[in-house]
Parts: sequence; structure tokens; C-alpha cells
Amino acid sequence: MPADHLIREILRSNDATGVIISHLPHIRWICGFTGSTGLLIARANKFNLLTNSIYETQAALEVRGAEVNIGSHPMAEFARDEGLVNSPDKLIIQPEYLTVGELTCWKTTIPGISFIPIENLLNEHVAKKSERAIAGMRRAQAISDAVFKVILQYVQPGIRENELAARMNYHHLMLGASTMAFETIVASGSNSALPHARPGERKLQSGEPLLMDFGCIVDGFASDMTRTLHLGEPSNKFIRAYEAVQATQERAISSASAGMEVSTVSQVAQDTLKEFGLDEFFVHSLGHGIGMKVHEWPRITSNSSALLQKGYTVTIEPGVYFPGEFGIRIEDTILIDSNTCERLSTIGRDLLVI
Repeated sequence: MPADHLIREILRSNDATGVIISHLPHIRWICGFTGSTGLLIARANKFNLLTNSIYETQAALEVRGAEVNIGSHPMAEFARDEGLVNSPDKLIIQPEYLTVGELTCWKTTIPGISFIPIENLLNEHVAKKSERAIAGMRRAQAISDAVFKVILQYVQPGIRENELAARMNYHHLMLGASTMAFETIVASGSNSALPHARPGERKLQSGEPLLMDFGCIVDGFASDMTRTLHLGEPSNKFIRAYEAVQATQERAISSASAGMEVSTVSQVAQDTLKEFGLDEFFVHSLGHGIGMKVHEWPRITSNSSALLQKGYTVTIEPGVYFPGEFGIRIEDTILIDSNTCERLSTIGRDLLVI
């Protein structure tokens, strides 16, 4: 549904006079603006993007379907002075993307204005990727796949985690990524048991695992993948745990299709790990939406009521973590279709021993 039709429908169903879009990825989805400072006031027949002079030229080049207003903070005063809001307004807001301080400023700047907080206002619509978005994600993933193959030549005892991470970042940029999608994770040995470990001075050693979680941005869209390797022969415990994580990811991905509740996919993963007696060592959600940001709606959890829809892109990333010993995670981004799904990465998931 075109953004202007969607906004009119939202306004009608909530008896509102306008919508304040404060989440930057949603602003980009509606009008194309990619700057780091902005606010979109959307009414039935007019959209106004508010940003500052730093983005005046950029906004003129990027923005479509909205009038650009150049001003200064605070946004509430700017909007009032431009005559874009007034006291009788009933404005829908995104409460999860508007701070208490910002909301207080709006209320004190424009007495009499009323707000209608609606969570997840545009999430379902933004989650359905356009062909352009999918193409961008494919390009981003192709770069990450290529980098993984290149980086294997550096994986050897003695290299530091942070050096390996720097090389990964470098090769992503050299192959065409505009930036990394998040801080690259390179975790060796017992550090791999930390789900969000940061690469440090620790040197890789033979007989230990290596977990690498990385992704990049291409054309404004993200990739995200994780692979866990082993330097030298792994223990039976590691092999068994790896087989469990691999089977868990395979089953979860096989179960995912349009119309399925994300909680069901999450439960498939939990049940599989339970078969291996390892469910207590799975300490995070099964995955998350991904697109313009690496973490988007929906989260793939057992308590989510969201339904997967055709065109959603989400990660599936089961893992097990044994504090002080090792951790294993395998992650891929998948594209949801009517009756199945597609892995965007072509890199294999079998255990790689170096």
C-alpha cells in the first residue's frame, strides 16, 4: 500500500489529524530521507519533513512525496513556528521511538495538543521488503559471503581477535560496502561463550573455537551472518553441540513460511535443542527482522504474536553457550515466501576445522 494511502487509513481509523513519524528508518521508508536528524509530520493530504541545515542539500536530492522544512531543534518549537501543528491537533506518535523528554517538550510547547500512542505503527508494512530492498540485501550478503572466504586465509594461531575483525571490516569496504552493519564480533576460545563478545587482544590458539558474527550495509540495506569454526581437532562435546545447533537452525528455517507465527518457529528451535539436552544453554532470541537496520521488527521469540509474511527478511541464529568453555552460533538471513523461505547466504553450515 502506498504510504499516503496508509497514512490516511491510519488517521481515519484513529480519528487523528496527523502522525508524527520519529523513527528514522520509517521516515526513510516513507520519503527516502537517509539523514541522522529528522521528523516527519504526516497528514491526510500533506507530508512535511523537518530537518536541519546540515541536510538541506541532501534532503533536496533524496526526499520524495514530502515538503522539506529546514530549521533547528527542538523539533516541537520548529513545527509550531512553521505552523505545522497547533493546539486542536490529535497526533499519533510512535511511543517506542519518542523519548519522555521529547514528548514533554511537545506538550509544553503546544498546550492543548493531544497524542495517541500506537506501538508497532508501521512495523508490519516496513517489514515487507520491496524488490529494491531485497536486491540491496542480496548484494550486501554476497559481499559478506566473499569476505568470509577471503578471511579464512588469516585464521591461524597467533592472530589477535581485533586484528581479524579489522581485516574483515577492511575487506567488506574494499568490496563495496558503505559501512559495517554493526560492530564485528570475533570471539575465540572461552570468549565465544559471550553472545555479544567484543574482539580484543586475545590471540587465536590451536584447539579452540572461533565465532565470527558480521554484516555490512550496501545501498542502505544490511547483511548479517555468523559462523563458528574450530582451530585443530574439536572435542566430542563441541562436535555434539555443533551438530545440535546446526540441526536446530535447519529445522527452524525449514518450518518458516508466510502465515506462520514467529513463536512457532522459535518453539521449533527450543524443542530441537531440548532433544539434544541443550535448551538451557540457549540464552537469546532465535532471530530478528533485518533490512534498513540490522535489528528490526519482528523479534523471533516464543512470546511474540507476530506473523511471518511474504517479503519479510529475518535472521535465524540459534546458539549454545557454555561459560568459561565455548559457544557456538550459526546465523543466516532468510527471505520469507508463500510456502517456504530462502537463505541469502551461500556459505555452508557444516563444521569447518582449520
